[in-house]
Amino acid sequence: MLTGLLLLAVAVLCYRRFVVGYPDAPAGLAVLHRGEAAFVQAAAEAIFPSAPGLAVSGADARLPHSVDRQLAGLPRTQALQIRALLLAFEHLPLLVPGAAPGRRRRFSSHPPASRISILERLATHPSRSLRMLLLALRSVLVLGYLGHPSNLGGLGIAPFEIEPGVSDAERLFPRIGGLPSSIPESLSGAAEASAGRGPLAPLAPLDPRGPRHRAYAHAAADDGR
Repeated sequence: MLTGLLLLAVAVLCYRRFVVGYPDAPAGLAVLHRGEAAFVQAAAEAIFPSAPGLAVSGADARLPHSVDRQLAGLPRTQALQIRALLLAFEHLPLLVPGAAPGRRRRFSSHPPASRISILERLATHPSRSLRMLLLALRSVLVLGYLGHPSNLGGLGIAPFEIEPGVSDAERLFPRIGGLPSSIPESLSGAAEASAGRGPLAPLAPLDPRGPRHRAYAHAAADDGR
């Protein structure tokens, strides 16, 4: 009887610790469950606060979706390792408590200041294993954060909108996989057009502030929503 009561108490505590109290997961996730998504969002807000030079903070970078896409493309073993990392970090306050009341509750349940205090203590913790745990988490999240289209645009490394040049010689051959009937000009017509146009003007160098690729701009707008 006593053993049964103890097992029931442990089951209730585990249920409250691991299941209860999480918000609904964002729409569009294929792998992460709501607890993992809540932790990723909470960690992103603490690790990547708003900073000058970057258009999007961790809170707005949709990192649960980025991590979800990473996991969906990984082999099962590697995906399970990353999910184990998320689970371990979510309950790490049991070993490294926060600075707010309820110091040992789940990481995602702590207020922002308390989450930051946990991260700061981990960064200088005497245990190398715990420091490596923080490094591994940052490695997982930084890919999605810096890869956000708006942040890449702010850093000046988003792809440009480049107009491809077409030489006179290219007008005499069909496109790759096309039929001969798709050749835009004949040899004589190309020679006459070339004589009328004169030599091709050299391409101007790319402007660092020039327009970005339209497809990439569309992706940034979608992420912003």
